[in-house]
Amino acid sequence: MKRPGVIFDMDGLLLDTERICLEAFVQTRRAFSLPESPEVYLSCVGLHASACSEIIAQSVREKATLKDFNRAWDARIEDAMRRGIPVKPGALDVLETLSGHGYPVAVATSTRTETASQRLEASGLLKYIQTVVGGDHVTRPKPDPEAYIAAAASLGYNAEDCIAFEDTDTGVRAAVASGARTVQVPDLVPPSADVIALGHLIVPTLIEGAVSMGLMTD
Repeated sequence: MKRPGVIFDMDGLLLDTERICLEAFVQTRRAFSLPESPEVYLSCVGLHASACSEIIAQSVREKATLKDFNRAWDARIEDAMRRGIPVKPGALDVLETLSGHGYPVAVATSTRTETASQRLEASGLLKYIQTVVGGDHVTRPKPDPEAYIAAAASLGYNAEDCIAFEDTDTGVRAAVASGARTVQVPDLVPPSADVIALGHLIVPTLIEGAVSMGLMTD
């Protein structure tokens, strides 16, 4: 029997980058004498960069241009990531197990492919992943299912024959719409009632999700 393909989001699921970005966001807002407003960042989690830019531009317009704010924010993010990107609990164990049992694995992320690959390499996870489909490889970002359909195809699968792991509501909508069996492991933002109603599996950890889907044992 053919093993299912397994597709992971990256930020907030495999890599603990969302907390790095949030901390840098708050620090940058302080530097521009803006309220910390972490809720502004949290409202962007899982969204495509263009949608985030509109939200953030509105929130900083009284003190800074979006270009100046993003330049300062990006510098803080890069400085933090150069010191190391934490891997999310269970991510290495799950990927090692999948690799050892011959499961094909892809990443479907809104981050640019080159950046995503570099971060996965630096974190020691890329060697367990066959393909990375970044936001620059799709024309319709999540919550459109294109990223998951493309990631499945990169493994030689239909999305319906894959298991998808996500942390955000936006990503879950994309994965469910693709037809993949979907597991949500919430990170900074809990799932909304509308997303819970989709009927996918919601678990507190990656390992619990992998066990529930029959990909590994306790």
